[in-house]
Amino acid sequence: MAKKTRGKTFWQHIRFKYKLSILNEKTLEEAWAFRLSLLSAIWAGLALFAVAVFLVSTLIVYTPIKNFLPGYLDVNARKDIINNALKIDSLENLIQTQEKYLTSVKSVLKGDIKLDSISTIDSLANIKPEELKASEGELNFRKEYEEEEKFNLSIQPKQINRMESVAFIRPVKGVITKKFNPAQKQFGISVTTPPNSPVMAALEGDVILCGRLENGTEFIQILHPEGYVSIYKNCSRILKNPGESVRTGEAIATTAPLSGNKTALPVVIELWHNGKPVNPTQYIVF
Repeated sequence: MAKKTRGKTFWQHIRFKYKLSILNEKTLEEAWAFRLSLLSAIWAGLALFAVAVFLVSTLIVYTPIKNFLPGYLDVNARKDIINNALKIDSLENLIQTQEKYLTSVKSVLKGDIKLDSISTIDSLANIKPEELKASEGELNFRKEYEEEEKFNLSIQPKQINRMESVAFIRPVKGVITKKFNPAQKQFGISVTTPPNSPVMAALEGDVILCGRLENGTEFIQILHPEGYVSIYKNCSRILKNPGESVRTGEAIATTAPLSGNKTALPVVIELWHNGKPVNPTQYIVF
């Protein structure tokens, strides 16, 4: 009986309602009243706690806050982060390498780095035409060779096949301003190029002559296989000497710099075959 009485007393105690009243200070009238028991307060607290847990869980699940929780990121996400970090490092190394390469190229173009193959050829301007003539022995050898090969028809197909296999490249980048016109003694083409840009060999061969023109610029002649000779005029600096061998696409000279009127002389490119001028645009794609 005592236990039942204590149980009833406990439930009666927590279910007992208390009244909270707010009185008017002047008139002592009841302005607002609220009845609350201990049991209802417990239920209200549990309800508030459940609502708070629900709101926090929703906020974590549907917002980026979940990424800050320890152990939430899965293994795939961590692998992606590591791979992206490695790619960023590789790109940084590649960018640094390209920057070093561009810096070296700028230094070469500006002239800050001296090229071993550059040399002056002022002495070539004083060469006399008589010194370039063939000797008597050379003339006799040419005559004997021509007589021996005059009626040799077997070499003609081979020469044709070799000529078809010759592939020239574009020696300079620019715009053609004058076309090939032998009637007006225009034995080559004129190409307007950026100043101080490289002039490359159109085909492999040997340098046979370098010199200075009347307008103060320089020229270079290269002997190629199958009787081809290419001539590059209006250059500002020659990078090769007579007798040197050059490869296809190798820099042999530089274009003229800007003059007083802010224009550069166009490069004149001539192509000869067996002593006759040919149109360079038929062999080289500009």
